[in-house]
Amino acid sequence: MSLIALLLGAIAAFNPFVGLILMLVYSRFLLRNLQRPPLNRILLFFVFPILFALLLQQPGTNVLALDAVIGVGLAVLVFLRTLGRQEDPTAALVHSALLIIIYGMARHFLFGAYLIQANEQAVSEMGRLFPRFVESPDLQRSLDIMRYLLPAGWTVPQLAALFLGFVFFLHLGGSRFAWRAFSVPKYYNLLILAVLPLYFFPGLRMVFVNTLISLCVLPLIQGIGVVLHHVSRWSSNALVLVLVTVLIIFNLILVALLGFADIWLDLRKLNVKGIYT
Repeated sequence: MSLIALLLGAIAAFNPFVGLILMLVYSRFLLRNLQRPPLNRILLFFVFPILFALLLQQPGTNVLALDAVIGVGLAVLVFLRTLGRQEDPTAALVHSALLIIIYGMARHFLFGAYLIQANEQAVSEMGRLFPRFVESPDLQRSLDIMRYLLPAGWTVPQLAALFLGFVFFLHLGGSRFAWRAFSVPKYYNLLILAVLPLYFFPGLRMVFVNTLISLCVLPLIQGIGVVLHHVSRWSSNALVLVLVTVLIIFNLILVALLGFADIWLDLRKLNVKGIYT
């Protein structure tokens, strides 16, 4: 088991998305076998990323190491600590997600120059391989948007990994993720509202856009739950569910707004307390 933690640290250093999912799965096995997460085993996860950064001491390795240490290791520790104190998996998910969002924004300020340079190098390499493709005006606009959304480009996939790991965590613990009953705490909306004033400061508008996109991931998940809840009340036909899934994919903003409204209005009239325990 100790060697697994070391291995997961190495995996997370090169792929934090996969590393976060596997760390939550690993933590669930530890909890199932030992009833509480042994801190010494969890801390072994940090050995490889820290040594990796200390030995190479390059901007790229520093980014990879911090992504693993904060975006995976500390995110899992926050999840487990919140779960131990509140015995509420949803609260643990939210706290861990907030840490990932905060780090995702800080990451851009700490390593923005390197990240932009790496992005430019990737675009240049693509231009060398596909010169006509890169010269397309539509592609250039897409590349400009991609550069602008670099922070969210890392944070959103990592939040998706956290959610997937959360689902596996519940399943391995003997609980089933009830998407139709998923609901985040009401204070989460206050965090979204607190970000809105940043829009009026041009120098912080990029922070506003990327933070807002990241914060909308959990309301989007809740909005999908609202849609599934109401659809399942009048039809369980597989074709209908496929059509609803397609509609959700093409209306993500509306679904996120629906989730935002449901946090306060409880559109499903559900008491979700204790669902995952």
